[in-house]
Amino acid sequence: MKYFIDTHDKNKGSFPARELTEEQFFEQFAALEEAAKDLGVFGHAAHVNLKEGKAFCFMSGPDEESIRRAHAAINLPYDSITEVRRVMRIPQPAKAQMRKAG
Repeated sequence: MKYFIDTHDKNKGSFPARELTEEQFFEQFAALEEAAKDLGVFGHAAHVNLKEGKAFCFMSGPDEESIRRAHAAINLPYDSITEVRRVMRIPQPAKAQMRKAG
């Protein structure tokens, strides 16, 4: 499984021009997730600023083409799709404990 970040920006035409409510955004993300199922794609999370009309979606799937097809299935434009590696951070308290033990 590969991980991807896709971006949407109202100023670039890839996010609705009108300001969405949280409920409307959740409905759109749910529609993307539903379309994605048939493509082996999963929507993990979306980081969104509804007022500015920007979203960063974290998804996984077999390849970039599958992510594109999921968006196309619901006519959802995007600015970019970037494959990323998922890197986990060690919480700060755990780092301090490691230094003390080291």
